[in-house]
Amino acid sequence: MDNVKIVTISSAIRGLGYSSVWIYSSIYMTKFLGLSPFFASLVFMAGGIFSSFAQYGGGRIGDSIGHRKVFTLFLSAAFLMSLLLAMSKVVNGSPVIFPIFFGSIMILNAFQSPSSNALISRSSSVQLKGFSIMRVGNNLGWGFGPAIGGFILSYYGFHGIFYFFALTALLSFAISLRVKDIPESTEKKRLKFNTSNFALIVISLAAFLIFMVQAQETISLSLYSNGIFSGRYYEIGIIYMINGIAVAFTQPFFYRISRKIGEFQALIIGGLIYTIGFASYGLDSNLLQMIISTAVFTMGENLSFPNGYSIVASISRRERVGTNIGIYNAFCSAGRAFGPLLGGAFLPIISSHVLFWIYVTFPGFIATILLIVFYRTIKSYKEKFNSTTL
Repeated sequence: MDNVKIVTISSAIRGLGYSSVWIYSSIYMTKFLGLSPFFASLVFMAGGIFSSFAQYGGGRIGDSIGHRKVFTLFLSAAFLMSLLLAMSKVVNGSPVIFPIFFGSIMILNAFQSPSSNALISRSSSVQLKGFSIMRVGNNLGWGFGPAIGGFILSYYGFHGIFYFFALTALLSFAISLRVKDIPESTEKKRLKFNTSNFALIVISLAAFLIFMVQAQETISLSLYSNGIFSGRYYEIGIIYMINGIAVAFTQPFFYRISRKIGEFQALIIGGLIYTIGFASYGLDSNLLQMIISTAVFTMGENLSFPNGYSIVASISRRERVGTNIGIYNAFCSAGRAFGPLLGGAFLPIISSHVLFWIYVTFPGFIATILLIVFYRTIKSYKEKFNSTTL
């Protein structure tokens, strides 16, 4: 089995458990640990900020010692943390210790992420295809995970989700041991965080804004859905499951569209559709309407997300792929960090659902404008350097 399949399967299984904890943790912190939505958003923000540095650090370490080593090392550490989270009441029952553990797991996941992406890039003859395959696997995990978690939560409570997370973390680590490292023949150079790669800078800034929208699934969408469904957790899980299933079945179709219209065009159009889909939640008041909104933003996600990674990889020297993906992921993590603060701070005080969702998705529209303004510049930059960066 090649690396693309192994990394994809490992990521999908990890996503099953991690997504359950991720999606329902805001409900757990506010409803069972007695924390405010604003404090819960600060937990996500702090974890996201540290994760952004971990993304860069993980990419640097992977480029230095090998991406396979980093991939398996931090997956094993995440498993140990998840096991403690499941077994220790001191950890999962404390409004102080639980947020710390949850943030630590976010950081460990961030450390391995650039290496998993670099392994995909270096193992794919067509990079966009490899990232599209991985995107399908990730979304199967992140789609079915919250649905499974919702049913576990309904019958066994949050402790059931914690044990489910520990089991999937163990399986993900075990599968990752089959990954084969790819030897590098390129000369190793000292790599720095600063870069003169203008395309990387603009795309990373746009990703920061788009992922502020994506981060609304942590606080805004979870608490908003919980209010609509009145504690029927399995219905919350259905919303996320629709996203995962739609990605799995439609990603090949949108992959062909991306190849036809171009990666950068797909990134712009996809980001706009993604933002509109999230904003339309403000008009929803039942499960069917929320499913439709989810289907809309999923189309944008399929166009936008794989192309972002593919563009970053295509404008990077081979010895800098992990580092540049780490920089890109750092901006993504920063967006995930500050995005929940928008929802956590204003969800309790903005009564209009429409105004609230327009407010929290506004960064996505700015990202679209940013990419359109610099479209010709980035296109000419990519053609000029042709997979070689400064």
